[in-house]
Amino acid sequence: MTIAVFAALRWECTPIVQSLRQVQRQRLGTFTLWRGAAAGAEVVVVKTGIGVERAGAAARLVCAATHRFDVLLSTGCAGALLPSLVPGDLVVATAVVGNPSGERFETNPAWRERVVGNIERAHLPITAGPMLCSREVLATAAAKQAAAAQGFIAVEMEGAAIGAQAAAIGVPFAAVRAILDRADAELPHASKFVDATSGAIKPLALAREVVAHPGIVSDLLAIRRMMQAAQMSLGRLFQVFLSQ
Repeated sequence: MTIAVFAALRWECTPIVQSLRQVQRQRLGTFTLWRGAAAGAEVVVVKTGIGVERAGAAARLVCAATHRFDVLLSTGCAGALLPSLVPGDLVVATAVVGNPSGERFETNPAWRERVVGNIERAHLPITAGPMLCSREVLATAAAKQAAAAQGFIAVEMEGAAIGAQAAAIGVPFAAVRAILDRADAELPHASKFVDATSGAIKPLALAREVVAHPGIVSDLLAIRRMMQAAQMSLGRLFQVFLSQ
């Protein structure tokens, strides 16, 4: 069995890679990937960068370079759209819907059940439902409420591209995300100092924002705590998922 796992950022990939054996780091075009072994499977972990364009390019390139995958799995972090979700909770997509295209990519029921079962074995909170794949960050509570009103449980920025590639090559698609920010979280300044490709902090831009808006220091500390919670949950999930 060969599994492809796609995540946008290095910190999202790290807990997955740490669950593998015999890991080899590679470059494919402009993308970084890791190949490793798990119980009865070869696993390829791909760092796509943020957004559907980058994720789509990565998925097409990796699938062209590998003869066959048994599943394409989209993972990483997501923003909560339900008030009940907190950082570190896991959300499993029944479908991923692209915005503004509205194209809907259903997840494979058998793989979805496998993911849910592994989350339960990891004793982690779980919510299942449709996810929104947005082309822009939903940085305000009002924007998240509008998305929730359409029936979505969480929002991310790459899954529709992975779903489209899975449909194009005729393999199952699955998606599981760890909640980063709550539905009422406001992150209006983040886009000014976070690199859109890597998710890394841009020091000079951050310094300018801190001078202009001193209050964002507490926001940065909160984001760090949210990242740690999300990364810990991803690590616990994939330790179980890749040991089966």
